[in-house]
Amino acid sequence: MTKIAVVECIPEKNLDCSKEILKNFAKHNWVYLATPKDQTKIPTSSTLPEGEGIIISSGGSIGGPNLCFQSLKNLTNSALSTGKWLKNHGLKPNECIILNSLPLHHISGFMPWWRHQTWGSGYYWISNSIMHKPLQLKQFSEALTNKHRRPLITSLVPTQLLSLIDNTDGLKWLQSLAVIWVGGASIPIDLAEKARRKSINLAPCYGATETVAMVTCLSPKDFLNGSNSVGFPLEDVEIEINKRNSLKIKTSRIATSKWKNNKFESIKDSNGWWEAGDLAQYIILDNRKAIQILGRRDSAINSGGETIFPEDIEMELMKIISKNQIPIKDIFVLGVSDKKWGQRLVALTKFKGKELNRYPIISLLNDLIEDWQPSKKPLNWYDCPKLSRNINKKWEIKKWQDWIAFNKPIN
Repeated sequence: MTKIAVVECIPEKNLDCSKEILKNFAKHNWVYLATPKDQTKIPTSSTLPEGEGIIISSGGSIGGPNLCFQSLKNLTNSALSTGKWLKNHGLKPNECIILNSLPLHHISGFMPWWRHQTWGSGYYWISNSIMHKPLQLKQFSEALTNKHRRPLITSLVPTQLLSLIDNTDGLKWLQSLAVIWVGGASIPIDLAEKARRKSINLAPCYGATETVAMVTCLSPKDFLNGSNSVGFPLEDVEIEINKRNSLKIKTSRIATSKWKNNKFESIKDSNGWWEAGDLAQYIILDNRKAIQILGRRDSAINSGGETIFPEDIEMELMKIISKNQIPIKDIFVLGVSDKKWGQRLVALTKFKGKELNRYPIISLLNDLIEDWQPSKKPLNWYDCPKLSRNINKKWEIKKWQDWIAFNKPIN
């Protein structure tokens, strides 16, 4: 009988985790890729779809996070499609060496490992500590190149690119790579221009957990020639953008289903289309329609490559506030621009009482969420006695973003 096996994805134990995943695939189980200290409710075995594959958290859909069921067939089809893209751009997938620094519980970290399984390519995990030591990173890659004489490829999020490009050794490492797929968030224009000036082979791409990662990709050549798009659909993908800029995707590798609010829901409509949470537009490149991503349709933000839903953060914070009897009446969490992360969360706070010392209260809250992942922690907290809500969410966000620009945080 098919069941769910929970594999806790701990970066220091990626090799053990990957062996556990393969073992469960052989048993025709679904594998839930859990983050450390994960408390997500997963379905019971009696309700599972047939077959095997991964269950993975996603923020790509409208309406908040969910769990995606991606079948083994979909994973392999995605890897094959990306391999075809490489071939079309002069690289043989099985001759490449993949370097992977992204977390296994994220689709952008899982797929480099699965591509290696599918293509028979070389593969190396790159630890977070080495990513923060550019000299070691450069020396490691140089040793691989000298030994194997094979092209190195990797996937990065813009925050990683930003931290490496201004370091001499980090820059040399970036310049040594044949292809760097960059996804998870848009590349800031100034960062893209700097990468062009430094002749870095970036390949900006777009995809989601619901589509098993990449569905469009821009070639390094087109990137270096100045395009700020995410390129063209891969061979197994159709794209549709309506007059309201809503992005719809059709491919054989759309997720089997999603688990939300303790029930399975269909991902795609009756015609096979999935509506993404992003807005997009066509731009003409080489007399063809390339895709440019404009931003989210909802209030979700992209922080360091992670899709974050501020409303969920608010709910979790209010639970902590209630449980610990912290004198806060209301919290409004929203995203603000950040050069390194793309966007970061900030929290507007309405306290219970005018005479309270704000700083110790916020210090306590920060201690209580210390083990949250960085992208989910508010960067700054603001004392906002006049905090109120408006039905028009987009107007409300813009209003408070403007307010933040003229006020100092508590911390």
